[in-house]
Amino acid sequence: MPSLVSRAAVRRSALPFVAVLLVAPLARAQSLSPSTLGISVQVHGLGGKMNTAIYSGASGSAAFGFGGELSYGATPRMSLVGRLARLASKSEIITESTDYAMLQGDLGLRWMQSPGARVRPFAEAGLALRRLAFSYADSAGITSDFSAFNGGATVSVGVMVFQTETMSVEGAGTYTSGNFSTWKRNGRPEPLAQMTSDMLGVRIGVRYWFKK
Repeated sequence: MPSLVSRAAVRRSALPFVAVLLVAPLARAQSLSPSTLGISVQVHGLGGKMNTAIYSGASGSAAFGFGGELSYGATPRMSLVGRLARLASKSEIITESTDYAMLQGDLGLRWMQSPGARVRPFAEAGLALRRLAFSYADSAGITSDFSAFNGGATVSVGVMVFQTETMSVEGAGTYTSGNFSTWKRNGRPEPLAQMTSDMLGVRIGVRYWFKK
């Protein structure tokens, strides 16, 4: 009987200690009061559905890529954003497909909720400058390099979660659209038809904040 009582007492005394071990990390996380002022850099991966009809009858397909971002928090809610990413996708036709790469640069603004909170929802909007490039062999077997440039719009909605005062992770849903109208074939202007292109995707990244 004394041994049972002693074991029960040990368990009861251990419960507060276990509770502290479980709650302490959460308390530390909740105690974060990170600032989003100043400069931050981010690296990210992205993927989604790219609808780029390079040829008549072509359809879009999955696109994946990676990129980086430099931003400046002008106020606790508003940041200036510059982002560069490279994507790879495929334009499919009934009997063949063509791989293509797209280089995209975004310039815009980010608006964030909950200043000073560990979890910060945000929305972004801006201008997307994109360059598309691919090679294609015609019916005679001659391969040509095609490229096109356009400007469009990009928007995204996501959430930023701080892990420390200087590091955060984030995920966002993104949408980008535009029309390619300035074409080149083997480096020379080519009067090809205007082509629409849009992408609905997801971006996941890690950000480092340079604190003053």
